Amino acid sequence: MTQLAKHPLRWRLADIAGTGVEQVNVVMPELDEHSQHEILLSTDIPSPHNREEDIGWTEDDLTLFYVLLGKMLDVEPEVAGTLDLTDPDVVDILHVVAAAHFIEPLDAEPLLDEDIPTVLNELDVGDLAAIHTKVGYKSCIISALDSIEAVCVLLEPIDGEEKMPDLDVYDTLVVNKHSILPAEFGNVIPGGECVVH
Repeated sequence: MTQLAKHPLRWRLADIAGTGVEQVNVVMPELDEHSQHEILLSTDIPSPHNREEDIGWTEDDLTLFYVLLGKMLDVEPEVAGTLDLTDPDVVDILHVVAAAHFIEPLDAEPLLDEDIPTVLNELDVGDLAAIHTKVGYKSCIISALDSIEAVCVLLEPIDGEEKMPDLDVYDTLVVNKHSILPAEFGNVIPGGECVVH
């Protein structure tokens, strides 16, 4: 199924699957502007509320969505046309945007191992990165950034130790920028310009 990702995009917090748990769902209008139907895509992101409601996408949501389309799929927003909503990459992007909006980030400091000295290019929203945790290197996507910290959406689970909870894919962490590593440290396929030792 292909669909144009256009405004107004909405989040629907509801138990669409009938599991008894409200999830975050993406609501898009159909391509036919005269149709009253809507496209509904479920995510694995739990709703922060115990009630059904629709929430409009924020500018931050749209910006992250378009940045990720450009960086992950090489799709420019102005020429995006239609998106294949069955494409796992598009589904992943929607999950990352939902996680960034709805999952309260935890402080990463107790999970992190010692910093690794490395050269890191300037960070930007939508960048693939890695963090060095006590249980190994984990891949993440930067969903928000300021001069000191970044909010990262996990692309791999982290098994908690001692008093720390287990974290799942799409959980979010606040990470000091000096603790963020290049993506090649994580579970990714290095680009052609990378040297892996």
